[in-house]
Amino acid sequence: MHLVLLKNRRLNKSEHALNSGKYQEALKLGQALVNSRNKEISFRANRLCGLALYKRKKYLESLEYLEKACQTGNYRHDWYSLAMALVFAGKLEKAEEAFKYVYRTNVQPGYLFAIPVPGLLYQYMKALKKNKFDDAAVIRANELKQMFVGVGPDKAKQVLRGLPNFTTFLAEVEPLFEPERFVVWKSDFRM
Repeated sequence: MHLVLLKNRRLNKSEHALNSGKYQEALKLGQALVNSRNKEISFRANRLCGLALYKRKKYLESLEYLEKACQTGNYRHDWYSLAMALVFAGKLEKAEEAFKYVYRTNVQPGYLFAIPVPGLLYQYMKALKKNKFDDAAVIRANELKQMFVGVGPDKAKQVLRGLPNFTTFLAEVEPLFEPERFVVWKSDFRM
């Protein structure tokens, strides 16, 4: 029991370092515990190390830790982090597979900043676009389009559903289409 408390204290320090922008310190504190036999300790350590590397834009290095965290904890935001790291590492097929779990899993209990799936989907679409995976970005844009069409023009409902700002969304999506196709694509909205 005493050992678990010490490990938790170390992970709390690692989490504080991560949240303070001290990514190297967070990584150093967490790495010693990634192979812990305690499932919760191992999950937190792998998650923290993966996020520390991700924040430092070391996407390939973060994959090992984020994959272990996902396999151990199976929470939505961890799968999202893995999918984003895979996109930035240029691994589209694996990213798409990981992103499917965003829909299939729950938010971690006690997670204070739970972003609804449309918000995660919007950020993922932007990452795909930034990394020139335009075909995949169009697929995600169409998913968001269906969400907007389903909710309708009421901005309050859009906010409640976690959808991004409609004007910003259109500005982000427009470069993915040729001008004629965008006009047709946009015509489905009754906003």
